Amino acid sequence: MTALNIATQIPSQITTLEQLHAWTSLALFAINPDLTVIEGVGYTERAAQAGNFWVAADSKTRIICRLSLAVSPDYLSASGKPWTFVQPLSNTPLPATFSAN
Repeated sequence: MTALNIATQIPSQITTLEQLHAWTSLALFAINPDLTVIEGVGYTERAAQAGNFWVAADSKTRIICRLSLAVSPDYLSASGKPWTFVQPLSNTPLPATFSAN
């Protein structure tokens, strides 16, 4: 798992859920750029993907992110919030650049 100290590593400039999601997606992609996972029979995909894309239809740049996270089978019989059963992608430390404002 990539350890995270919520008090010191999430930049203070992140003030919305949308910003937090973009930050986590970009960080996971940065530390796991080549990690692939099986998502179906004969189908693999990168576990984390994120990037800026120009969308000509509305003349905006968008961060488009995609994550494929394994979930522990314990979620079927244990109580708890759904995100508590998500399994780590890797043990790669979070780069310092993601913690700076």
